[in-house]
Amino acid sequence: MASLTISSKDKVLKEVEIKKTLFVGREKGDIILKNPAVSARHFKLEKLGARFIIHDLNSTNGTIVNGEKVSTKELRSGDQIMVGQFVFKFDNPDQEQGAVDSFASDDIGGMTMMLDPAKVQAMMTAKPGEKEAPVEKESAKLFLYQSSGAPKVLKIEKDTTMIGSSENSDIQIKGITIGRIAASITKAGDIYEITYQGGMAKLKIDSAPVDKHKLENGDKFSIGSYNFEFRTEL
Repeated sequence: MASLTISSKDKVLKEVEIKKTLFVGREKGDIILKNPAVSARHFKLEKLGARFIIHDLNSTNGTIVNGEKVSTKELRSGDQIMVGQFVFKFDNPDQEQGAVDSFASDDIGGMTMMLDPAKVQAMMTAKPGEKEAPVEKESAKLFLYQSSGAPKVLKIEKDTTMIGSSENSDIQIKGITIGRIAASITKAGDIYEITYQGGMAKLKIDSAPVDKHKLENGDKFSIGSYNFEFRTEL
């Protein structure tokens, strides 16, 4: 059965089985969270047969799924929902696993072998007797420039990297104008995209406020007084 595991500051608070449509809020709902960042009626998790759809109920601070603010979204097993300081992990053991984009399948003798396309290419171009060279790709990086000293280097290894003042952020930056989740960087293959999520300090690319931007090697952006540079090549 599908379930939500609710945690705050890395501490698991409760696990709830999803037997019907659930409402979450500060004052009304099946799950009540007494926190000012949570709206009175924050979001609805709708059960439609084997499908589960999350709907933001015009909340003040928004509903964030995997680092992206959403109004309506169908959930997949493993998705993470963030509301203020609370994280809801959605698990559905009955849900079929989605296709794995980074692999190709080859049917051999009734068995399915998973082949990494990059390794297949290396095997095809290798000379006879030559050992297969390992195929490795270095993670993209953020350089966080500080007032003095060398920049701090931060690897972007997750599919969604969250930046903000929250202790649950992957990259924590502090300040009264910084949103709990100020921005998120999503990775899809070789494509990286940064999205503004909230807070008085806006996401800026070359000093111009933006809501969303596809990151290219060498792009510079800022959130409040924090200045970053995105690098895929060193």
